[in-house]
Amino acid sequence: MTEIDLPHRIAWGALLLVALLAPIIVGFDPYLTHVGIIIAFNVALATTLWMIWSLGVISFAHAGFMGVGAYASALVLHKLGLSMWFGLWIGAMVCGALALFISLPLMRTRAVYFFMASWAVGEVIKRNFAYFKDFFGGWDGIFDIKPPVLDLMFVQIDFANRTAYYYLALLFVSLTVWVVYRINSSRTGMIYWAIHENELLAAHTGINVFRHKVICFTIACTLVGITGALYAHYQTYISPKSFDIWKSEFALVHLIVGGLTTVGGPVAGAISLTIVDEVLRASGYFRTIFFGVVLIASVLLLPGGLETIPRRIRAIFQRDSHK
Repeated sequence: MTEIDLPHRIAWGALLLVALLAPIIVGFDPYLTHVGIIIAFNVALATTLWMIWSLGVISFAHAGFMGVGAYASALVLHKLGLSMWFGLWIGAMVCGALALFISLPLMRTRAVYFFMASWAVGEVIKRNFAYFKDFFGGWDGIFDIKPPVLDLMFVQIDFANRTAYYYLALLFVSLTVWVVYRINSSRTGMIYWAIHENELLAAHTGINVFRHKVICFTIACTLVGITGALYAHYQTYISPKSFDIWKSEFALVHLIVGGLTTVGGPVAGAISLTIVDEVLRASGYFRTIFFGVVLIASVLLLPGGLETIPRRIRAIFQRDSHK
């Protein structure tokens, strides 16, 4: 463990500890527990989108792939009678297979053409959910998506209970963040950032750029497909509008506000902006205006995002110590 690793590990450990104790801290309040679950979903969505960003592109189809995982798990329950424990992994596999298929032509585009193509993919996914009414429920969506029950013989856990579902969501979001963090910290992550900085130069050094882009996109979409399945069984209702382009854009906002250079950026952005959004909910029609002001202020006052705060604080103390 290096000297640089230690503060980061302490920070991640402290965040996980707070997350584990959060229901106890809020007195198991149902509404605040609900907010915690929504934070978990937003963190997973933003973190997996950040993984694609490490290649230097932003996918506006990301929420659509979350919808693929959600619909797959819901249909496994309704059509086959299988619980979320099966739907979760079936949804992930369907999402991964679709992402692999779509990424083959998608990853041959660059810059603004990639943005446009990914937006089109997201819209096509949403429109398919809407137009095939007999199978996907159309614009009305799918109702009565039951949360799972875990029978361990000596104890039975009903995830209709919000506290139980909070810890389930926390488990999966922690695994998602850990997987993205480990990939980013590995040689593969260095290759992704090399592609991000200069795709042509990376290709000239012997990196198979296309293959790495396809693999990265597929892994990120598979992970967000699991998040979609968890989302569906928590909300118990999904529709095409649940996974439109605005959901991808909000995830992008979480990245920008949190920071774009480390895994901590999307985590910080998703947590802080989800809380701000809930606090502003009481403002009614002014909510969007206030939220916009918060976003503009954060970008102007914190260029580089929330992830730069520790570095700024250290710089202040170092400057004071040299006086």
